[in-house]
Amino acid sequence: MPCFRRRPLAVLAAACLAAVPLVSAAAEDTQDAAERRIAGVVFTAYNKMLESKFAVDIASKDDQGNQAKALAEYESLSRFHVKTDRLEIVTMPEGTWVKAEEGGWTRSPAEMAAMVKQFVPKSAAELQMSSSNLKDEGPTTWQGKPAHAYSYDTRLQVMGADVKAHNKVVIDASGRIVRSESEGESLGHASHSTQDIRYDDAIRIAPPKG
Repeated sequence: MPCFRRRPLAVLAAACLAAVPLVSAAAEDTQDAAERRIAGVVFTAYNKMLESKFAVDIASKDDQGNQAKALAEYESLSRFHVKTDRLEIVTMPEGTWVKAEEGGWTRSPAEMAAMVKQFVPKSAAELQMSSSNLKDEGPTTWQGKPAHAYSYDTRLQVMGADVKAHNKVVIDASGRIVRSESEGESLGHASHSTQDIRYDDAIRIAPPKG
């Protein structure tokens, strides 16, 4: 709203001050609408991933120089196979099996449940409730094909620890998340991780042999 010089000073000041909250409210409404739109895109894509058969290549590094890699394959959220540098886990409705660096497969004891749970992705609703500062990062490419990037912050409880992270996801032209990158902080330590996601209807999870 323009403030014209010919108006008396008091009227001028009142007019200008009155305009401020109106502009701020409009800006907030615009920001809220943008975040709702981005949330719709991001969490629809996330839900589409959870409803698919998919595999995730995970690489992480913390501020102490520790590095880790893992491969996780999901036939569904209750049927998955995770292989890390130190152990291997198969989880199915029938039970959970664990294989350490040395030795064979053993049926998982109850106390392993918390560890196994960390490999179960949050639901789209849970993740959305823990997210803020959603932003459109613009067009990008993934494996030479058009894609779009978005970012958001999360604050979650993972195995009893408070984990804060800034996340960037890449969504392909079919509306599926194909990459996620996170800068996290937990228990006073920082970490960086990447997750490359591929979709494969041939994934089948079965009880381990041997």
